[in-house]
Order: sequence, then C-alpha cells, then structure tokens
Amino acid sequence: MTMKHWLLSALAALAAMPLVAQPITAESKTTILGEVAERIAKSAYVGGADFSKWPEFLAKHKEAIDAAETEEQFSAAVNAAFLEFGFSHLRLLSPRAAESQRTGNSVGIGILAAPDPEGVRVAEVLEGGNAFKAGLKPGDVILKANGKKVSTPEELRGEAGTKVKIEVKRVDGTVAEFEIERAVFSLVRKDKLTWLDESTAVLKVHSFAAGYDMKAIDQFFEEASKAKKLILDLRGNGGGSTANLFHLAGKFMDSQTELGKFITRGHAQMYIEKFGGTGSDPVAVAKEYGIPLRPFPSRSGKRFEGAVAVLINAGSGSASEILAAGVQDTKRGKLVGSRTAGAVLASTFMRLSSGFSLQLPLMEYVSPGGKRLEGAGVSPDVALAAEKMADDAGVIKAAVAAIDSSPA
Repeated sequence: MTMKHWLLSALAALAAMPLVAQPITAESKTTILGEVAERIAKSAYVGGADFSKWPEFLAKHKEAIDAAETEEQFSAAVNAAFLEFGFSHLRLLSPRAAESQRTGNSVGIGILAAPDPEGVRVAEVLEGGNAFKAGLKPGDVILKANGKKVSTPEELRGEAGTKVKIEVKRVDGTVAEFEIERAVFSLVRKDKLTWLDESTAVLKVHSFAAGYDMKAIDQFFEEASKAKKLILDLRGNGGGSTANLFHLAGKFMDSQTELGKFITRGHAQMYIEKFGGTGSDPVAVAKEYGIPLRPFPSRSGKRFEGAVAVLINAGSGSASEILAAGVQDTKRGKLVGSRTAGAVLASTFMRLSSGFSLQLPLMEYVSPGGKRLEGAGVSPDVALAAEKMADDAGVIKAAVAAIDSSPA
C-alpha cells in the first residue's frame, strides 16, 4: 500500500501539462465517470464521509463537466466536484498528469501547490524553476491566472513555452503580479545532508515518493552518526510510500515505537457490529481496531540516538505528517515551523480507461496520541510566524534553539 500525498498529486496535476491539449469525447467522459462511481462505491473509505452524495456533487458541476473539451479541462471539472467532499486524496488525473505522477517528469511553472480558500497556495517552489526565478515563495497564494480567479491547481495550466500571468497574495498580505513561462522539469529532487557545525547535521528529505533513495539515506545517517543534533527538514515533503516513511523513521526511532494506526472500512464495520452506532469516528474505532504502524529496524543495526528537531510547514503532508505526529507524540524530538497540510489518508492510484487515473482514499490515520489528522494537521511545538518561515536561516536557528531548550 502506498500513500501518495495529496499535495504531490496536486503538483503533478498542476505541472503535467501536455505539449498539445488532448480532446475528450462525451463517450469517454461517460465511461470514466462510470468507472469513478464504481470504484468510489466499492472501495473508498473516509471516516464519516457520505459517498452516496457523489451523484449530487456531480450534478452540481455537470455544466462544467459537459463543457470540458480537453482531458485536462475534464479532470479539473471532476476534481472541483470532488472538493465538495471536503477531504484529501481523492483526485482524477488526466493521462498526462498520471504519467507525470508515475515518472516524475512534468511541465509547469515549478511549484508544489494545493487548493486554498482564497485560490491556490504555494507549498514549495522548486529551486531553479521559473517560479523560483520569478520570486514566488512558499505561503504565497495565487488568486488569479490570466485575469480569472482560480480555485484548483489545474486552472493554472498551459502548454510548455507559454506564459501565464498570475496575481499573487504574498505572505505579508501585499498583492503582486508575475508573468511566468511554463517549462519542462523534473519533480525528482535529491535529498542532502549538510552541517551547521561539527555537532549539528541538517537532513533535507524532499519526498517519500519518487526520488527517495534508501541507500542514500542510509549513507547520510552513517555520516550523521557523529552528530549530537539532527535537524530533519520535511518542509514541502508531500508524502509518498509508507515503506519509505518507515525506513526513515527506523533510522532514529526504535522499531517497536508505534507511529499510529491505519483504520479501514472493515475496521469501522467491526466496530459497528460490536458497539453499534455508525463507526464514523476513526479515533473511537482506533481504540479497538486498526493496523499498527511501526518503523523498520535499521538495516545497519544502528540508530541515531542524538537530539532531533523536525521542520514542518503547510507543504508537509500525508506520510510526513505521520512521521511528525509520531515524533511529537512519542517525544522523540521537537517539531518546528507551522501547521502541516492536514491531508492524512492512505490512498492508492487506480488506472481508468483512456489513460486516466483515480487517486482513491482507502484508510484513515489516527496518531499515537489518538488524534485524527485529516483536515487538522499537526501543530508544531515551536510555531513560527509566516514571515519567519520565509527566512530559512531563521527557521534552522529556531530548530537549534528548540533542541537546546529540551531536557537532556
């Protein structure tokens, strides 16, 4: 089972723009919508969600869906209908977006982004991309694209080589305009270990999906073994494979440490049969049932035993949130930064007709401390204001201070 972070999927949908927009027929729309409905009814699970409302939400967005002429417009219209549910990890990917999700190659302005009440929020700006060169920052909210208000990342799309004029609300509340050219780039970023001083190491892990290299992480921890302090940077890490999450956790946490539980539709049904009610509260269900999550034993047989601080922000989602919650609830380290995405459902990607793909939530997550993180996120132990979050050196300094202020 893999966890594909909703923000990463949003990025793939945002970035994966075909060189030529692909048309879609009414027949294909009908087929795909039928497959979506079937899979939702058969497999989807989110605590308290009423999936019987899908036809109602679909009808509400029928005009936009019928008007869609391309695969990208169609997936954008369907995703707008999905937003009516109010939870993460439910998305329709166009064939190009699905290919991008699988390969890590995309076309776009070079950002991680997700829907926001005001538009589309930038979770991370990919270094070296055109958005980075233009000066976009994490926390910026894109309000309009080419003069039109946006509500989903798909609305920022365009062909490689074309430009999009965006209106952006900056972190400080001011509004600015940018014109950015879309280009081909890779979503795969190499993780890296750096040193602040001889006793403090900083490990940046970009993703638990494409690009996560277990051998490289093993080597980083071998190098970091001589450090007394480790700052684990999960800012902008949208999640990915739980296997990668458990691997990283095992490098500095005991393999018997519980990182929380996954709750399935079956667990909820067992709860109903034993206790009655609706079984809609994953926290209540987790007290009786669930799949315990634990770190993998370190392959080297050694673990980092020094002090740990984990950096988080609104771009930290899914698997990153599970790790952050595990660190916080077991008191293995301090969390520094801002509240995480609150997109914590286990999901899978299902292939549909004509190359489309459906990201479908299958399991809920409850933290070791008994909290449901979907829609809530993880709050840091040391919260930093938005302007401080934009200062990388300041964030690192706050992490060191958090470690130094912790009991020995």
